[in-house]
Amino acid sequence: MAMLDPILLKPWHHVSRWFGNEDPTPFQTAHGATFWDFAGGQPGLNGFFNDAMASDARLVTTVLVSEFRGAFEGMGSLVDVGGGTGTVAKAIAAAFPELECTVLDLPHVVDGLQGEGNLTFVGGDMFVDIPAADCVLLKV
Repeated sequence: MAMLDPILLKPWHHVSRWFGNEDPTPFQTAHGATFWDFAGGQPGLNGFFNDAMASDARLVTTVLVSEFRGAFEGMGSLVDVGGGTGTVAKAIAAAFPELECTVLDLPHVVDGLQGEGNLTFVGGDMFVDIPAADCVLLKV
């Protein structure tokens, strides 16, 4: 779906113009804003992107929780930086109920998401502040 989405296709038509300017990405050249700022004003794109990231995270999380359990033992807290809608943190929180898990993402991403039990959501900017925790998880 991403390959054919008009919003995500448009930057490819601006690559040659992008090479001649100071924009950090072709997306900014095409749309006049960073992807994150643009998605914040486009609920459809924001939802589409978050669904895609959650789909990718499901496979990784299955392996992470089953094969690397020891990595989480002895920790009291974890913050998933850029954790989106919480796919990874939800699985970790369920597998390790003694671990306090926090998802940090942009306010428009976590707006309306409710934590439960040992899982909380925090709106913020990872380049400004990351909540204190025993472990900082950054899945790319």
